[in-house]
Amino acid sequence: MLSFHPFAISRMFFPESAADAAIGGLLLGLTVVLRTVLTGQVLGIAGITRGLLARRPATPKVAFLLGITLAGPLLAATYGSMEPMPPLPSMVSASTRVILLARLIAGGFLVGFGTVLGNGCTSGHGLTGLARLSPRSWVAVPTFMVSAAAIATVTGSSSALPPNPIAEGEVQDWPVAAASAAAVAAGLLLCGICLLVMHHHLGLDISKGKLVLELCSGMVFGCGLVISGMARPSKVVAFLDLGSGAWDPSLAFVMASALLLTFPFFQILERSTASPLHNPWLGAAWELPKTSPVDIHLVLGSVLFGFGWGLCGMCPGPLWVLLLARPSVEVMSVWLAMLAGMGVAVVVKQPQQQQQQQ
Repeated sequence: MLSFHPFAISRMFFPESAADAAIGGLLLGLTVVLRTVLTGQVLGIAGITRGLLARRPATPKVAFLLGITLAGPLLAATYGSMEPMPPLPSMVSASTRVILLARLIAGGFLVGFGTVLGNGCTSGHGLTGLARLSPRSWVAVPTFMVSAAAIATVTGSSSALPPNPIAEGEVQDWPVAAASAAAVAAGLLLCGICLLVMHHHLGLDISKGKLVLELCSGMVFGCGLVISGMARPSKVVAFLDLGSGAWDPSLAFVMASALLLTFPFFQILERSTASPLHNPWLGAAWELPKTSPVDIHLVLGSVLFGFGWGLCGMCPGPLWVLLLARPSVEVMSVWLAMLAGMGVAVVVKQPQQQQQQQ
């Protein structure tokens, strides 16, 4: 029988765990703000990933995703705290591994399908949409959070994706997390300052420099995912699974701390007409999402994304991080399933998009 323990807090939830989550969240928020103020583009990992399915993917998007992917092995070697996949002892039966693989593939497909149908995930809707007070995001985020918690609790995701003792032993103290975050943030700031000097004071062509900025932005964002714990499926499902008896609420600090930066930024940006935010600092124009009404596709997509996230504990950003950091059949299967889900959703949405263009 399913038992709920809403007030049972995991032993893993120490102030250090919450501090790591908050520090990683601040790093995510800083990346969103700096990338937007420099290039004018709003960050959404699902949308950037979906761009790979185009016949000619935009080079900056490829550079950003490459940065996230490279952050994985970099942090795995220096910071640790990422779990090998699958998170099962070597002596378990082959059938158990097959069941886990089926669960992960189903979750990956639903994550991909849902993010395209609902036009966003935890980054697009959570870090930027909520900050912009987008009605769609304020519907999407509670919807996929409730859906993810429901499926994780009913299917026992914490039991299917248990914590790995090795990864638990690698968890760094919060000062190490703070120092790591400060180092990579300084690198991104330095890259942005160099491009500003080249563009405004030297009048140089910075088109290739923008690719370096996207690469650096991706690496910093990926580091934020690792430090916050979002790249650990067991920690994600420990937050979503309310019936495990070991609820870990620390990941709530990730989005909360990121919004401390993104919320005031986007509120100032959308109210600014004659200020330093009148135009992106590296030229071009703002590419803010257009306001559109809440529809059935948004709600259904958010539900499906939540189901997938609750099953596998991975959304698009962490999947890119784990691709090289913890290469395995399981991670590659989830990644491919996510891309397949996105492809199917693109086909499903084509008639609607064609109708809107007419």
